[in-house]
Amino acid sequence: MGIFSRKKTKSIDQSFLSVNLTEIFSDFGSNILNSDTVRICIDCIASHASKLKPRHIKETKNLVEEQKGTLSFLLKHQPNELMSPSDFIYKIVSLLYLNNNVFIYPKFNERNEIEGLFPIKPNTVEIKKDDLGTVYLEMYFDDGNSYLVPYDSLIHLRRYFYSNEIFGGNGAISDHSAVLRTIAINDSILQGIDNAIKSSFQIKGLLKMNAMLSQEDKNKQKELFDTALKNSIRENNSAIIPVDLKADYVPLTIDPKLVDTATLDFLNKKILSYFRVSEPIYNNKYTEEEFNAFYEGTIEQLSIKLSEEFSRILLSRKQKEEGEQIIFYSERLQYASWNTKVNAIEKLMGLGLMSLNESRALLGLEPVEDGNKRLQSLNYVDSTKANDYQLK
Repeated sequence: MGIFSRKKTKSIDQSFLSVNLTEIFSDFGSNILNSDTVRICIDCIASHASKLKPRHIKETKNLVEEQKGTLSFLLKHQPNELMSPSDFIYKIVSLLYLNNNVFIYPKFNERNEIEGLFPIKPNTVEIKKDDLGTVYLEMYFDDGNSYLVPYDSLIHLRRYFYSNEIFGGNGAISDHSAVLRTIAINDSILQGIDNAIKSSFQIKGLLKMNAMLSQEDKNKQKELFDTALKNSIRENNSAIIPVDLKADYVPLTIDPKLVDTATLDFLNKKILSYFRVSEPIYNNKYTEEEFNAFYEGTIEQLSIKLSEEFSRILLSRKQKEEGEQIIFYSERLQYASWNTKVNAIEKLMGLGLMSLNESRALLGLEPVEDGNKRLQSLNYVDSTKANDYQLK
């Protein structure tokens, strides 16, 4: 974990730290990935969320302007040397839904300038406080190393944040017990179906010998029966063979019981509802209204969390007071039919809210030269001048 080679703050003297061992976050969520339904749900949410566009902006009274600099470049083009912005967001959201917590470490150089943003996946995290009450996190990783990091230097997103002071999930553990039972039942049913299918290809009948035979003679009779059956299938395309009075073939009826479709659908829907993913979204066959419901119920709150937490950690109080923010825009997420898009363009362009190129982008078309101009209908007038306009 070379990203921890330089911390934003000075090193901490371990001797004056008090450790509260009851406050531990463990990587408990990996068990739920045994379910393909869970994998698809997390991938679905992360894939849609990865379309968000992070931007460092400054909002004044009359203008919203994108800021320049290293932070803006990292958010817009390359958060770190290993990830694109979409990969970066995908991993953040995946870890969040897997563990109910995700940490992003901002790496700074010797001049205290930001160099990269790294999603990290510790196995265990312990809360530590110094005599002044400052919170630190001791992070333990797969390679056996641990790192002490000031909590206020980490971007931390969490789900189900109610029972612990710092972490999401149930207390100190990233708990998925609410859905694990359903996953376990679903897995047992799937294993039962698998075993039922296998059993239908196993023993089909018994060859009953009508005489007292030695084990060696029984084996010879079985071999003769198997050979006769194979020859009949190969030569005559038939599974019927003659037997004499020395043996009887007794067929066995295999009737495996399978779970009905309604039960399987019920279990699947319980897992989907836990992740707030509807069936149309899960199956990637959704209408405009169904996608908008998924966006407002799942993706929009992710966008808000990301915007607020990145702004909280990466921007100073002075920057925020002057109107600077980090916003995860959702313009690439909006799903609408062609007619809806055309109607929106007609109304928004008439109000001067969209340029020609923005309209073309909404329709999936490439920009054109001089397309950044905003056009506006002459049917609208400044409300403060409306009375004067009517008198003319």
